[in-house]
This record gives sequence, C-alpha cells and structure tokens, in this order.
Amino acid sequence: MDRDAVEQAHEIYFNVIVAHGSDEQPWTTTQRDELRRALALLEPLDASGDLGPDGVQLMASLCLELGNDEREEHILHTGLEQYPTAAGLHADIGAAYANIEKWPAAIAHLAAAVLINVDEPDEHWAMAASQLVDALLECGDEERANVVRRWALERCADDKSKSWLADSEPDDAAHDDAAASDH
Repeated sequence: MDRDAVEQAHEIYFNVIVAHGSDEQPWTTTQRDELRRALALLEPLDASGDLGPDGVQLMASLCLELGNDEREEHILHTGLEQYPTAAGLHADIGAAYANIEKWPAAIAHLAAAVLINVDEPDEHWAMAASQLVDALLECGDEERANVVRRWALERCADDKSKSWLADSEPDDAAHDDAAASDH
C-alpha cells in the first residue's frame, strides 16, 4: 500500500479544513479543487484494494465534504466488508445514519465502534461513545443512555476524552433554577 498517497491526501484534507475553519460558508472553488485533488490521490489505491481502513475513512470524508453522500455511504459499506473490525468505519457510518435519523443502524454501528475499541478508550473512542449516548437519547432511551455514559466515563483516562461524555443537562438545570430564582 502506498501510505505516502494516504498521508498526502490527509495533509491536503487537514489543511483545507483548517483554512476553512468553523465557517458556515460553502467551500471556495480553490478549497473544492484541493479536496478533489486529495480524493484523486486515493482513488487508485481504492481501485486496487490497497486503501486500508484509515484511507477508506478519509476517502468517505472527502466525498461527504464534496457533497456526495451516496458515494460516502457506499465507500463506508465497502470498507466495512473489507475491514469489519475497523472501529473508525463503524463510527463514521453510525454518525452518517444518525444524521439521517436511521436510529437502529446508527446505534448498532456506534455500539460496534465502542465495543471494538473498548480497550483503547482514547478521544476517538469517547466521541463514538458520546454519539452512541446521543442516539439512545434521540430514541427516548434515557436510562440506557445514562448507563452507557457512566460506563464510558469510567473508562476514559483523560479529561479531554471525558469532556466528550460530560452531561450538560445538570448545568442547564442549574441555570434554569438560577433564572427562576431571579424572577
């Protein structure tokens, strides 16, 4: 596998994302051209089956950023067929399903991502666990969401990971109580 192409594509993607910032504006023509250039670096590896799970994730992300949701979904599904234990692929497709409110599929893939990497509770793991909690809440399963949140928090080794799982509701309730006492 040509890791250099994946690394180059990732660098291009990262630089475009950083340049764009959190701006809600659409991509500029130059930014879109750069994203397409990164995608073009990955396509030969994809065609030869040498992309690897990280490359599959990157290629799917590039397709999503370029507005090709169907290709993103196809790439993730194909990647999961090839790499069924790639936690990142499960997390990405779970997040994609959550975005379109396909909750059973979202929960299944997010739970798989969390369980596959349960022995490596880093920040990416905590993000997947947080998305799983959110999906459970969207389904109205608050009790299970809280159990998963507590379980995941016990496994997080650092504050940055824990911040993904922090429950903001008590703060909101305290704010609401404070606002009510002001009246």
